[in-house]
Amino acid sequence: MKAHLTLAFALLLICTGAAVAQGTPDWMTPHQETVCDSETGAAYGLCNAYCEAMDCELANDSDPLTLPSASATACSKVQSKFTNVTGRSLPCETCPPPPPGTTCPCVDALPDFALALSTPGECVEFGPAAVKYTDLAWAGATCSLPEVSLGGVCATLSPNGYNFLEVTPAEGQACAQLIRESCTPH
Repeated sequence: MKAHLTLAFALLLICTGAAVAQGTPDWMTPHQETVCDSETGAAYGLCNAYCEAMDCELANDSDPLTLPSASATACSKVQSKFTNVTGRSLPCETCPPPPPGTTCPCVDALPDFALALSTPGECVEFGPAAVKYTDLAWAGATCSLPEVSLGGVCATLSPNGYNFLEVTPAEGQACAQLIRESCTPH
């Protein structure tokens, strides 16, 4: 199952045009990442340290090959300081909820996406990506990849093949939210 998750997420990144940088856990050097660009002052510095330089968000990833480049203690301290300064979560840690009325086009455009949503499975969140694995298919969505001009993407992998659909950041938020909701017991 973990091998499938690693392959699926790698394909998701490749298809969105994410750059590969050697020597960093998330394959991107800090100057290539833009997740913190909307922050200013101390919030920018703390966000840059946590999300871009130390890649602390990778601690939530199940892939042992992608680990933060700092200790859990260091990441926790920077995270706490950011929350104290801003009163909110770091932008690389969570995918925000979609704007009201935003729908996910991937449900209709990618049949295996709907199949994965309606089938019990395992869910994983990785920064801006939400992925669900089932015995039949996996579905993944990014709420936004600021480094990539596409904004967001949905992807599926099943015996029917690999498919992806470019979406706006808001649509990606809606699709990631659907994945999260399909994993939550009702």
